[in-house]
Order: sequence, then C-alpha cells, then structure tokens
Amino acid sequence: MIPVLGTVILNGAHWLRKQIDSVDFPVENYLIIDNGAKGENINEIQSLINQPHKYIKNFTLATMPYNIGCAAGWNMIIKSYMHSPYWVIVNNDVSFGPGFLEEMYNAAQDSEVGIVFGNGGDFNLGSFDCFLIRDTTIQSHGLFDENFYPIYCEDSDYIMRLAIKPIKTVYNLKADYYHGEGIMGEGTDHDYYSTGMNTKKDLPELEHRFSYSNTRNFDYMFKKWGPGWRSVDPWQYPFNIEGLDIRSGYMDLEFCRDKHLSKK
Repeated sequence: MIPVLGTVILNGAHWLRKQIDSVDFPVENYLIIDNGAKGENINEIQSLINQPHKYIKNFTLATMPYNIGCAAGWNMIIKSYMHSPYWVIVNNDVSFGPGFLEEMYNAAQDSEVGIVFGNGGDFNLGSFDCFLIRDTTIQSHGLFDENFYPIYCEDSDYIMRLAIKPIKTVYNLKADYYHGEGIMGEGTDHDYYSTGMNTKKDLPELEHRFSYSNTRNFDYMFKKWGPGWRSVDPWQYPFNIEGLDIRSGYMDLEFCRDKHLSKK
C-alpha cells in the first residue's frame, strides 16, 4: 500500500476526477491541498472525496487561505504525514495508466532508492509532475524552496541539489501515466509529451502573473546556483557561500511579498 499520495490544486477539478478514477493500487492516504479552488471546482472536489473508493482508504482535503504556491504545497503534503517513509506527489492534471502506481510502489521497496520519477523529463534529469520522494532524501537534501512562488524552478532547484549530492534514483517507469492528455511511458520513449500546464490554461488571467513570477524565479535561481545552473553545473554551495548546506535556504520576505502581492 502506498502510504501517501498527494496533489496540489488551484482549479481544474475535472482533471482531479480523472486522476482519482485512475487509481488502481491501494493508497492509505490521499491528500488534496486546495490552493484556492473556487465555485464549481470546490464543489466538485468535495463531491469526489465524499465518494467511497475501492483503492483509497482515506481522503483528506486541506484548504489553504490563499495560493501558497507549488513548493509550499508539496512541503505541506510531506509535513502533513511526517511519519511516512515516502510520499508520491503528482500534478492535479496527472492520471495513471494500468499498473503505474504498483510499479512506483515496487520501486520504493529498494530502500536505497531516494527518488522515483515517472518520467525522465528533459535530458533525463527527472520530471516533477509525478514523483516519489523518500524521507531520507528530505533529510539529506531538504524540503522544497518556497521562495519559488507560485510556480517554476522549484523542481530545477531540487535537481541542482541532486546533481551536487547524487542519490540512487529511478528515472523512468515502464508503465504509462498521463499529464493532461499527453502520455508518458516506455512506449513513447519517455518523450515529455504533455498538453502543458492546465492550471494556466483553465485560468487565462493567471498568464501574466505566472510570466512575471517566472522571470523573478529565474533571477533567484541565478542568485542561488550561479550562471551554470541551466547546464546543470551549479555552484557547489547555495549562494556560493562555502560550507553552506545544500538544504539551506532563507525566506526572503520582500521577494516573496512582491510575487504574492504585486499587481504587475
């Protein structure tokens, strides 16, 4: 049984329905982080979790007071089940092909494996739209950096840490999963074929805010890992401060306020 399967949602509850319907392997705790769903979306989410499921033992919906961002949402999944040996974290517009979750569970039975990616993504570095992360990895590499708000680069930041301090990783599973309408699996040579970010597509008014935040997050990546990060050649220490632990980060309050509150 998978101990925790978690997702973060802002909109697009119809994708979440598809995800839940695709679960075909036992899951003890299915956690939904509601990052600001409204109207019909929240009504549909409530309807989904009130229905019994053959494979899901417990549903939990955690409603945030505002959009806390992707990295903070992932951290919330981890912190909500601190006792768990690992967590499976997926985008809300991801659904699973037959046997995918079982294969992910089997990969986690090797206690030396620190992270499992459903798909290798660009350059086979790992795609964070669907991944399993072990407690020992959080211990050694840290939680996700919440300065990356609301989205973009929180995954690249973790890839830098994995590059500096490698761990045993599974990059591709044989079974398929779907991101939107796109299929990821061995049969597709694990090409990152996806319909893209459906959160942004479903709420076009977010486009400008996301674009602005993306620029700011790229600036922060350069500040944290240096000009070589895009070729996976980061500084060996965050912010180029010798001896600073790769888990280290700091909450830049003004930086985060700007992205949370700016009307740009």
